[in-house]
Amino acid sequence: DTEDHGFGYHYIQHWLKGFSMTHLSGPGCANQGDVFFTATTGPIVTQVSDFQTPFSHKSERASPGFYQVQLLESGITAKLTATERTGMAQFTFPAGKVANILVPISHTLNDTAAASIHVVGDRRIEGFVENHLFCNRPATYKVYFVMLFDRPFSSYGTWFGNWIDGQDRGGTVAEGSRAAEQSSHQQSVGAYASWAPSKEEQTVTAKIGISYVDVAGAEKNLQAEAADSDFDTVRRSSESAWNKELSTIEVSGASPERRTVFYTALYHSLLMPSLFDDEDGRYLGFDGKIHTVATGHHVYANFSGWDIYRSEIPLLSMIEPQRMQDMAQSVVLMYEQGGWIDRWPQINKYTEDMDGSPLSIALATAWLDGLHGFDMKTAWEGMMKDATEAPPPNRPYVGEEGVDWINKLHYLPADKVTYGSVAMTLEYSLAYASLYHLATALGKTNDAKRMYDRALYYRNLFDPEDNFFRPRNADGTWVPGFNPAQDSHGFVEGTGWHYRSFAPADLGWLVKAFGQDRFNSSMTEFFNYPMPGWYGHYFNSYNETDLQAPFVFNFSGQPWKSQQVVRRILRENYLNTPDGIPGNDDCGAMSSWAVLSMMGIYSVDPASLAYELVSPVFPKVVVHLRSPYAGKTFTITTSEHPDATPYIRHVMLNGRAHTRNWIAFHNITDGGTLQFLLGATPEKHWGARAEDAPPSLSDTPAVPLGTTSDRGQFHN
Repeated sequence: DTEDHGFGYHYIQHWLKGFSMTHLSGPGCANQGDVFFTATTGPIVTQVSDFQTPFSHKSERASPGFYQVQLLESGITAKLTATERTGMAQFTFPAGKVANILVPISHTLNDTAAASIHVVGDRRIEGFVENHLFCNRPATYKVYFVMLFDRPFSSYGTWFGNWIDGQDRGGTVAEGSRAAEQSSHQQSVGAYASWAPSKEEQTVTAKIGISYVDVAGAEKNLQAEAADSDFDTVRRSSESAWNKELSTIEVSGASPERRTVFYTALYHSLLMPSLFDDEDGRYLGFDGKIHTVATGHHVYANFSGWDIYRSEIPLLSMIEPQRMQDMAQSVVLMYEQGGWIDRWPQINKYTEDMDGSPLSIALATAWLDGLHGFDMKTAWEGMMKDATEAPPPNRPYVGEEGVDWINKLHYLPADKVTYGSVAMTLEYSLAYASLYHLATALGKTNDAKRMYDRALYYRNLFDPEDNFFRPRNADGTWVPGFNPAQDSHGFVEGTGWHYRSFAPADLGWLVKAFGQDRFNSSMTEFFNYPMPGWYGHYFNSYNETDLQAPFVFNFSGQPWKSQQVVRRILRENYLNTPDGIPGNDDCGAMSSWAVLSMMGIYSVDPASLAYELVSPVFPKVVVHLRSPYAGKTFTITTSEHPDATPYIRHVMLNGRAHTRNWIAFHNITDGGTLQFLLGATPEKHWGARAEDAPPSLSDTPAVPLGTTSDRGQFHN
């Protein structure tokens, strides 16, 4: 951790505060940083300003499962590795110096509510820290830990301090004390262990097990995964585990930099959601009770729903089907135990962050992809409740905010729902479209018709005069003074321009509503930005609001433009540099966009099972498929130098000419080959016919045309 409050590590920061056992991967709010520790020499200090240390990137080494850095203030070398539920830290101290390991347990990256720490015997420190959910939400959670040293310490103690003027002022050290308790936000506690100076360098290894259940769970995790292994063995095992997962997709050719970007993006895509159950299967449910997961399965936590349904969930469904089924069942368990499906559940708590019903889209995607290893009966009940009902009052969840207005007016009125009325209507409509596809697959004819009807509600906020989605009042009038380049103004983390093409399930209708020429002209203007940036009226490559936009030309007769803009985004925004991801990675959302795009496939509406085609950046990509999919491998090949040939000229699917600019998900999971012939200039005829475009809801109406659902309640 390079900061005291925030995200964790930033490359541009030059002071290392210490290390902690838990982080979210690239969220937009201060989060976690639980079970914090560091190493020092000399007298015991308790203030961050005293134990923080400068560090140099020249002394850093990092790879999946391993990190190393030198603490320049003391000359200590720190090495870190991990198992699934434990971490291992190896500190090498200079000769002639007292060696200390500090555990300032109250230090987190958010706002610590309580903590307890105990020194046990001469080799162990244990306890818990209670932290708030990210963005300092009111709800709290506990992380229990056991820290075991590989050698007896010669002295120990604790300290108790206070926060003054928003700063942790440290505390008074009590040598020989074995316990300290924090009971309020204004307090801080910690413990330390020390080893006498040695004539030569001395190395101390700390093994740390964590659990969200209890200290006994942390102890069991430690014993099962790390107690009998040394640092190098755990490091090799971690490296091997990561190599196995990253080898699920094998890319070859292109530049080393492109391959590094691809595998870094794939690594980030696999970091979350997070394993949550203990080694013995116990986990803390959304009802606050301890449960045990079925043998052979796992429970996952930390679903950044609004971000990851777009690209990470489809990617995980493709390459991690067994994990994806457990993740889907974890969402079902959330509903069973807590009463509702959240948008962004963290640990075992509801945050209701962002908007829409993204985890309904995720569940529908998984099932439609052929992953049926979760309880769909219960899942369907939860998804339908979320889609049609307001939750009971005084609960920790809000469901689809304003759903009563959706039921009454078929859109969210801006004068009644002040936060993101347009964005939420569009997001809800996409969720309804997913449920339509799912209901059709499940044979639920009446529900399918109902969800199809609701999936078209987005049209009620489309203004045919200016071809923007825009805020509307409850009486049907447009909100005056609408500025499509203004942030918010009916949208969430974006503008009317960013959401202009947000009809992922029905882009065919949107193109017709614009008129094809006007649609292509408007979207071309949208991508005509001078350089990447956070613009109000151009494509924003730094957030999820318009991740589908680069692929919309596949629906409008100009797929070569999608090939062009996707290549530009990858070239300018995904780099082999410390800031090589645009914006926050948001738990793998931005990285998974890059993984799929670099392979030459992307699904703007995952529940449609259609994957739009763009030009791959590698001469060869091999996807190794796993059960329950029928295929063994899906191989994508291109021309020899794809960097110089960004445009698709011809496609062969399983040896046969393929003119459509998309393929079905089963084309991938059945196994086979996809061959691209690429060129340096646009081929404006391939994939450009109306029948070559991906499917849209309007292509398969579930209700008679001319009804309310086709027109929209107020649509002109």
